[in-house]
Amino acid sequence: MGCATTSVKITSIVLNAILGFLAVGAIGWIAYNADTETEEFVIAAYIACSVILLFALLGIFAAIRESVILTATSAVFLLILAIPQIVSTCLFLHQYDVKSGQEMVELAWQANNMDALQQKHECCGQTSAQDYVHLSQLIPPSCYADLQQTPDHLYVEGCIEKLQSFYESDKQRFIIVSWVLVAFELICFALAVFLAVSFQNKQRRMEF
Repeated sequence: MGCATTSVKITSIVLNAILGFLAVGAIGWIAYNADTETEEFVIAAYIACSVILLFALLGIFAAIRESVILTATSAVFLLILAIPQIVSTCLFLHQYDVKSGQEMVELAWQANNMDALQQKHECCGQTSAQDYVHLSQLIPPSCYADLQQTPDHLYVEGCIEKLQSFYESDKQRFIIVSWVLVAFELICFALAVFLAVSFQNKQRRMEF
């Protein structure tokens, strides 16, 4: 096997490993933010990331074994994964509306269900802790860091601002992660095609 093929083989293994770690990281990120997304999106994302992880592992195994069939299979499925992901990401950019932080907080406020929001997003009230004061209510423990009800642990920002910022950042993170995964998928696809051809040529030479 030539030096170029050996270098591509090593590069393919490394990049597939990185792709696998990115898929695992994306699964963890989805799990952490599952309550802010629709059930359909979460399920689709879990499936997509799991499949990416599967074929990243296949790419590593195929490169180590120098298998033409497995390498070609990995290349085909990486391309199949990349194309719909590119389309869906482009559609997401044009069609996705950032959720309204104000709407979500107002619904939680009316339902008297602010505790989870306040602890997760480190905020207090709709606009500030003064929302409770104006209603002659005690500031709840969930408005304090580590539930320690002392002035220096009080969250000063309102939940509308914090939640809106979170949703906008969430969109940006999704776009970045999606394009990074696509980039790695396409690079790994190109490397897999090169390796499949190289492995096949090596097998032919060994037959003579």
